[in-house]
Amino acid sequence: MIAARGTAPTSCPSCRSGLDRRDGGCDCAGCGRPFDDLDGVPDLRLRGDRYLDREADRAKAARLSVLSRSMDIEALAHAYYAMTADIDAPRRARYLAHLDRAEARGEALSRLLPADGSILEVGCGTGGLLLAASRAGRTITGVDIAARWLVFARRRLEGSGVPILAADAARLPWGSGDFDAVAADSVVEHLDDPAASLAEWARVVRPGGRLVLWSPNRFSIAPDPHVGLLGVGWLPTRWATRYVRARTGRAWDARPLSSGAASRLANNTGWVDVRISAPTVPTSWARSREVVGALLAYNTLNRSRLGGWICRSIGPLWQLTARRGAA
Repeated sequence: MIAARGTAPTSCPSCRSGLDRRDGGCDCAGCGRPFDDLDGVPDLRLRGDRYLDREADRAKAARLSVLSRSMDIEALAHAYYAMTADIDAPRRARYLAHLDRAEARGEALSRLLPADGSILEVGCGTGGLLLAASRAGRTITGVDIAARWLVFARRRLEGSGVPILAADAARLPWGSGDFDAVAADSVVEHLDDPAASLAEWARVVRPGGRLVLWSPNRFSIAPDPHVGLLGVGWLPTRWATRYVRARTGRAWDARPLSSGAASRLANNTGWVDVRISAPTVPTSWARSREVVGALLAYNTLNRSRLGGWICRSIGPLWQLTARRGAA
């Protein structure tokens, strides 16, 4: 069982006072707010995510936790989507493929993280980066607002000692400057207030500490990874929302940023030396021979100056690195 007791949070996400540990959870020493663990994982959220409220998420996580005792990650993923009625077959296939690549993706992103110091992954999901970073000898902690995904992370991380907990990206339960780096993969597009979250990440990182982000590119010429439609990000937000609703019958919940918008966001929230690029995409992510060929061509293009500009402007992913400015 993985819990965050090895690196206990130092403050209440509501009032920033200290937390007193008790059996099954902790209580804020300042405002008295109680926080109950979820099957051993500290739950320090003040709310749920944009897709599921906190109590519904806790209920789903509890069901998955029971199943995780007898299932591997793949079987648990199929069980999750079997109990999630609003996910249609094409979306289910995309999400399962993303989950299947979690460790390979984590290994690629882990190479960008500092070798020394403490790292926080925000939106750690199923734990692919956490496991890869741990195997590489890095000290890392994972946090996600969706407790249901932390059930997967705990299953993946068994025996690793990596601490995980549930918390909001915009209200983290740590003191200022507690970490040396923050990483996030495919998180920014799911945030209600990206500016508030990036400012919060700057708060918990020491001056000079690192930020490493990966995220889908709004202006990608590839299909949007969340809704599977071409050209969505090129439309004005209001039109895109109507288009997605008309084609899929659901809202455009995940809204990717362009590389330029991401750069402006970081510069405005306490980060300096902001650099945007397109990451090299490992061919191991491909699921067909045709896709392998496309990735080889993409990576070759990305190595030139003009090609790099093209890839970060309209490629599938952007990569942002930055330093925390002076306090």
